[in-house]
Amino acid sequence: MAKKKRPEKEKNKPKPKKKRSGKGSGALTVVIAAVVTIIAGLIILSFFGGRKPWERPSREISLFIVDEEGERLVAKKARIPEGSMESEVREAVKAVIKEGDGTVPEATRVLRVDIKQPLASIDLSKEVSEDHPGGSTGEILTIYSIVNTVALNFPEIEEVQLLIQGRKEETLKGHIDISQPLKPDMKVIRK
Repeated sequence: MAKKKRPEKEKNKPKPKKKRSGKGSGALTVVIAAVVTIIAGLIILSFFGGRKPWERPSREISLFIVDEEGERLVAKKARIPEGSMESEVREAVKAVIKEGDGTVPEATRVLRVDIKQPLASIDLSKEVSEDHPGGSTGEILTIYSIVNTVALNFPEIEEVQLLIQGRKEETLKGHIDISQPLKPDMKVIRK
């Protein structure tokens, strides 16, 4: 059978292009729109939220650390991550150790925080007493830097029991009784 000849007019006519199904281009459009929406959302959150969206929420507290003369405590603002009261108290004490310029010996670790309102028990590692330079003033300032930071930033806590390696001790370094829970002491804070 011989091929049918097309009329001359049809020969010069361009063949119609096959239409794409649109599946690939539609999915690409959705992905691009999603990415743009996420980026815009992150920008808006960081602008209006005051923090970067990937940062944990935090709160500002006052750390009570030794002043330049080494005679009183002064307040220093710091931020700690938000969380349960136990985790916030732990972070507050860790901040006193880290940012206190030797108020509490730097090698001291917070082993445990237990809160049974209105009492917070804070268990510290042995370095708090072993590495402490001693002296009654230094001992008072170390103890009350922790007690005041906890009790004055967490109104639910009225007293703080300091433990060393899980045990109640008579003193930190021979001068101040820490065998009983302690209330904050405003007299050691410089006005």
